[in-house]
Amino acid sequence: MLAQLAIAIYGGFFGAGLGILMLATLTFLGIKNIHTMNAFKTFLGSCINGIAIIPFIFAGIIAWHQAILMAVGGSLGGYLCANYARRLEPSLIRKVVMVVAFSMTTYFFIHG
Repeated sequence: MLAQLAIAIYGGFFGAGLGILMLATLTFLGIKNIHTMNAFKTFLGSCINGIAIIPFIFAGIIAWHQAILMAVGGSLGGYLCANYARRLEPSLIRKVVMVVAFSMTTYFFIHG
């Protein structure tokens, strides 16, 4: 659980790769079903972002027009992709997650 707390703090501050880190931590916590892990990841990510946005709201530095467009697009994309992902084999989803994680790690290592 301490690892998940550290990831939440990191995610609230920076955000990049948050989902991959959460999936890895959830695996270590013993959750094996990728669909369950993705549901937890999405819920926890929403909570983290919801809390992280509070200082930005009070500072008045949010471009609301763009933020609303991004929220609608992200919600719609998340909903549609979740429905599509449920039809896929968990082993395929795991492989895609590993490729994305490796690619992001390599990119940030080189360009970071």
